[in-house]
Amino acid sequence: MEYKCSKRIPSAHRLRFTNSPLLISIMALAFFLTPMHMDAFAKVQNTAIAESSKNSLSGSGDFKPNPILTLDLKPTSVSFVIDGEIEEGWMTAERFENFVENWPNEGMKPKVVTDGYVTHDDKNFYVAFICYDPEMKKLRASLSDRDRVYRDDFVGINVDPFGAQVNGFEFFVNPLGIQADLTVDVSGNEDDSFDAVWESAAKIYDDRWTVEIKIPFQSLRFPNKPEQDWLIHFWRVYPREQRYLYSWMPTSRDVSNQYSQAGHLKMALSETPGKTFELLPYIVGSTARSLEDKDPAGINGKWGKSKFDNNLGFNLKYGLSSNITLDMAYNPDFSQIEADEGQISVNNTFALFFNEKRPFFLEGRDIFDVDRDINLFYTRTINNPLIAGKLSGKAGKLSFGYIASYDEDTPYIMPFEEKSITLSTNQNSTTNILRTKYELAKGTYVGFIGTNRRISGGSNTVGALDTKIRLNSKYTLSALAGLSRTDEPTDSVLSEDDISDVTFETQGKSYNSDFDGENFNGWFTRVTLDRTARYWGFFAWYNDLSPGFRSENGFVRSNNIREFGAVNRYTFYVNESHPLLVRIEPRVQFNRKYNYDGQLKDWWINPQLFIQFKKQTYVWMSVAALNNENYRGRQFNNIHRVNFESGSQALKIINGGFWTETGNYINRGGEENDPRNPLAKAKGFGFQTWLTFKPTSRLSDEFNYRQFNLWTHYGGDLILSQKIYRNAISYQFTKQLFLRLIGELVRIAEFDSDEQKIVRSKYFSINPLLSYKINPFTVFFLGANMGGENKPYENYDGLTTTNQSVFVKFQYFMRI
Repeated sequence: MEYKCSKRIPSAHRLRFTNSPLLISIMALAFFLTPMHMDAFAKVQNTAIAESSKNSLSGSGDFKPNPILTLDLKPTSVSFVIDGEIEEGWMTAERFENFVENWPNEGMKPKVVTDGYVTHDDKNFYVAFICYDPEMKKLRASLSDRDRVYRDDFVGINVDPFGAQVNGFEFFVNPLGIQADLTVDVSGNEDDSFDAVWESAAKIYDDRWTVEIKIPFQSLRFPNKPEQDWLIHFWRVYPREQRYLYSWMPTSRDVSNQYSQAGHLKMALSETPGKTFELLPYIVGSTARSLEDKDPAGINGKWGKSKFDNNLGFNLKYGLSSNITLDMAYNPDFSQIEADEGQISVNNTFALFFNEKRPFFLEGRDIFDVDRDINLFYTRTINNPLIAGKLSGKAGKLSFGYIASYDEDTPYIMPFEEKSITLSTNQNSTTNILRTKYELAKGTYVGFIGTNRRISGGSNTVGALDTKIRLNSKYTLSALAGLSRTDEPTDSVLSEDDISDVTFETQGKSYNSDFDGENFNGWFTRVTLDRTARYWGFFAWYNDLSPGFRSENGFVRSNNIREFGAVNRYTFYVNESHPLLVRIEPRVQFNRKYNYDGQLKDWWINPQLFIQFKKQTYVWMSVAALNNENYRGRQFNNIHRVNFESGSQALKIINGGFWTETGNYINRGGEENDPRNPLAKAKGFGFQTWLTFKPTSRLSDEFNYRQFNLWTHYGGDLILSQKIYRNAISYQFTKQLFLRLIGELVRIAEFDSDEQKIVRSKYFSINPLLSYKINPFTVFFLGANMGGENKPYENYDGLTTTNQSVFVKFQYFMRI
């Protein structure tokens, strides 16, 4: 069973009630089992809400939120100095004011006053905020690396320049001027991998703090015409006893599309920005050495000679217009400055997903996003490209993107019914990705994606159509369907490299997992229905992936699936006068999975309860009440488990949380007729804790610990265990300069059925980094990597360093 719980805070309203939370939770669960009563119950609760809101608003005087407004901008002749001071030149700009509270209360007068100004000239877009606060001592502000402001006070904008109500840009600034930029879709899903070149500054006073923002038009994409009509939200986040969210335009939780509730910003540009040229050259130098096998018997290791390497390359971006961009990269540096964070891998038969961190693939990535569950373009399948190019943009109602690359050391992710096979190779490949989206109506589109990869005489091609349809303000229907064609290479060496013997049948023929020149077709379908509303919401899905479906440029963990499921929730909002509670949200999630032979593979029902407290604290509980699975030809029933999670950001200097799970698990690596390592149900315990300590605004220490244990029974023999310790400590000298040290230790213990004993291993890595960033692209890095394991050779005992490296990188951004 795999299930997910999204704890993204939805929009909320208030409800006054005096019954106990337990009674209300029981009532809610009953309604989950009888969805037909939901709308009727919502009408009853709406009446209570209206009365509660009426009483609450009476205490706010004559406050009324803004209607949907339009700001008609006039160009400015003022040369703004971006230093955080709101000077007289701003008084001629358009003013925005009268913010409204959107969370945790909806439509209420904020506790603090926020207003600001917005204007433009021929080349830049300017915004200023004035944030009043009677308790400035409680202000939360961190001097940190960019994109790390979300636990602070911050302000910013959410803008959709095309007005298509599909996606947009967000720019945020905290009270110390630290920037954050993101892309966001119509449902509010954010992606902070987006980076732009812009200016910001802030200043703190006794009773307020102020922000100035300058965004070059060249850093945005917008219609290639003089007359502009953008959709815009101005935001302020105010974290105190609760995390308050204030905005210029009120937003209703009964409307899933945030852009349909945005204000309008109109500009008449004297000329649209012409063709732009951006060059990003880089140079990297490194020296490395490793512990090598210097003994014919392979039992003794010695340090090899240090190897010096240097690399030169560049990225080139040519803006054909304000909405179409061509990117080229020669010998690009696609190495990662920060190592991937360790994940629990024991007792897991499927591939692990790692986020993309390489800048070339992050810019304009939103156009290539299709679906997160059936991911048809996973950029990390392009591992080490020698050359790559990208064309992306928007013309009228058509958005498009194209990527081509020549890759070295190409990886494989091969999905099967009960497992994935991942494989690293030294093979070269060519990749072509084409993506288009056509806007049918506001928030509604139809799209196409095509992928093709050719490697060693083999190839994989995928073509798919997708659509998202806004049925009304609450309901959204999404669909994705496509075909694949796989022509395997013939490579006996790859076939011998850790590829287990897996067979599957499709279209009446039998195939295997070896690279033996087979060719086969596959297909898939995914349909989802989402209801997003103030009280009752659900998300339902149907997935169908044939046994022959593969997406070698994507991330697909398994196939041979026909499944359907849903998560259903009802939210109770507590009156603000309650000393502890903010909201209570019971949920029920279920999933039923079959294979193409019609065999029931997985069937589970999972009741959940989410409670939001004041002081930015929450708890989440769930129970695998029904959980049956067929695995490796055996039926396992009553795989019951219990989850509990809690977290808090109540304090400025320390915050964190923990998650734990315990109960029954299938020992997926077990052996038949081995009582110490049986293919059977076993008892397990999972735990994770995370803690962030910020004794000053400059110093931050983040600790994360994960573990998973599996025993034959509670108190019985250990079958396997994995523990991951990770700590990252950083000191921010200025907005541009920081020093960071990351250390990670992994400990694994697994019972070996052949040797009939526990085999233990340890791995560690240490990564110091000195970083200087003038902007996201002009950077200087000086870093090192050191890693090792326990007893790598017979002549070494204990935890031993096996590799060391030092690197320096300089990259400079130029825009013409």
